[in-house]
Amino acid sequence: MKSPKLGAAISIALFSVYLLLLTNWAIAMITIGSLLGIVMGALVLTFPLLGAYAIYRELRFGLRAEAMGKELEANNEWPVFQLVLRPSGRPTRESADENFRTFARLAGENPSDWKAQFALSLAYDACGDRPRARKAMAEAMTLHRR
Repeated sequence: MKSPKLGAAISIALFSVYLLLLTNWAIAMITIGSLLGIVMGALVLTFPLLGAYAIYRELRFGLRAEAMGKELEANNEWPVFQLVLRPSGRPTRESADENFRTFARLAGENPSDWKAQFALSLAYDACGDRPRARKAMAEAMTLHRR
């Protein structure tokens, strides 16, 4: 898909339909009236609630990251990466690692600077380490709110 927002909207719409159907099924089980139906319906009802919460958290995370990126862009402070790209457009491991070391050092020197943590998150992502990229972005968001 060309637009990440369009992809997210389609995914959310499909997941919402699934959650509505699951909720409908849970309510039908609860209204049967038997103890087993009520227990199963209540347990099935937890899945749509957890799903809705997960969607909310992911949307909030993405929108905050996007707003922070726009703020950096507007102030002309977007981190500059010197990456050597493969024909596929992905960075080579060596150039990603070199950039990572640079931004990790900057984040270590400025642990309370959200911009350094944001850049570190992008560096982690360039290296293919998504879990650490998300953790660094979450830290940047925490620092940005202060």
